[in-house]
Amino acid sequence: MIKKLAYLFLLLALVGLSSCKSKQRIAQTASQADIRLHDIWVLDEIDNQKLDRDSFSRGLPQLEIFVEEKRIGGHDGCNEIRGGIETSGDLIRFGSLASAKIKCPKMQATDNFRNLLEQKEYHFNIKSNRLIFYSGNETALIFKKID
Repeated sequence: MIKKLAYLFLLLALVGLSSCKSKQRIAQTASQADIRLHDIWVLDEIDNQKLDRDSFSRGLPQLEIFVEEKRIGGHDGCNEIRGGIETSGDLIRFGSLASAKIKCPKMQATDNFRNLLEQKEYHFNIKSNRLIFYSGNETALIFKKID
């Protein structure tokens, strides 16, 4: 009887350990996807349209994503911006963006970019040094890695 209990205990311990390993692999996979976001990215395309640097007063908008701190910084082509983010797997959610409200000569593109980020949620993919945000099945934004 004691032998049977010992075997049962050993079996339960092995099942528990393999379950923990499985959960760790899932967590590592999600974490790896998130960590790849941690970089400096410059906006390259909106809705599959290549952007012209001259459409923005300060050049193309840039985002620096701090995954572990759950925040972004950068500029929108005119003003410095900062805000909170949440990530989970291949999903990124932007909170409200804070910035100085300095008027620049070319505000239309700047305002468009801010509107595409503020309080928005995107699925993302990173390949060939490009960060691609998807809205549904459509490509919404493409950034190039510049760091």
